[in-house]
Amino acid sequence: MNRRILLQAFLATQAGYIHASETEKYPSKPIKITAPFAPGSSDLVARKISEVAARNLGKPFIVETRPGAQGTIATKILAGASNDGYSLLLGTNSTHAASQYLFKNPGYDPVKDFTPIVQFTINPLLLVVRADLPIQNFEEFIQYGRAHPGKMSYGAGNTGSLVCSQMLLKQGGMDAVGVNYQGNSQAIQDFIAGRLDFMVTDPLIIKPFINSGKLRVLGITSRQKLHNFPTVQPIAEMGLPQFEYSSWIGIFAPAGIKPENADLLHREFSKALKDPEVAAFLDGIGMIPVHKSRPEFSQFVRDQIKVWEKLTKDSAILPA
Repeated sequence: MNRRILLQAFLATQAGYIHASETEKYPSKPIKITAPFAPGSSDLVARKISEVAARNLGKPFIVETRPGAQGTIATKILAGASNDGYSLLLGTNSTHAASQYLFKNPGYDPVKDFTPIVQFTINPLLLVVRADLPIQNFEEFIQYGRAHPGKMSYGAGNTGSLVCSQMLLKQGGMDAVGVNYQGNSQAIQDFIAGRLDFMVTDPLIIKPFINSGKLRVLGITSRQKLHNFPTVQPIAEMGLPQFEYSSWIGIFAPAGIKPENADLLHREFSKALKDPEVAAFLDGIGMIPVHKSRPEFSQFVRDQIKVWEKLTKDSAILPA
């Protein structure tokens, strides 16, 4: 009798333990976000938004950078990570669209291996040149490039900058030497040092050098102007009518994350995107917040894969 009572008590205890484990409230520990590019670029956006989201969620987000191969190294690792909701990826057009055409085998499927959580922003880029070059506006840039074929150089630290630069050269009838970097923040260092002539890059990392007079901004890649650069005209309105481009940033989880956990993350990140503190931050760095549902973001990623097939083909970029 005593043995039976002890066995029943043991089984009840085990059942209670399993039940408690299965129903443990998510999240119960910090959540890690891997940013696949060099520090000082998209990781700053992740840090700001997750900092605000953590206030309501009650658990911190830890943002780590892991650059390499246009973001594909970290993305491949995250594709095989646990889908328990504690390992997230800061994905972009580079990792979840362009990689399929820039690499023969990126090592992951952006649709099958990931669950889109939330889109953060769309990001127009700026065309900038060194202030010591004899170029005052976009028209003079095109003229100078055509007059000096193969003499100008540009840097690209992500696929957006690379494709935009190639589009610019092709549509503008120019030839220039491209230099690839692990991230645009590294390319900027060579740019400022005078080893590059121009870049098409993020307002986030270029704005301080524009304000200091070291660099001159000539145009914006989107058809939409930015609040912080109201006088900068779209490239499409200055002689290249077919030119249009914006990159984007979002959060992804490895495929198989529980729908309720994905929904919770989407809800908290979406709240943070609407926070005045975040809105002011994004406006200040030239990014535009996006408010999409999870299904809308999923469809957007699929559409972007098709868009990038055309962009890379039009830019005559061959896979590595």
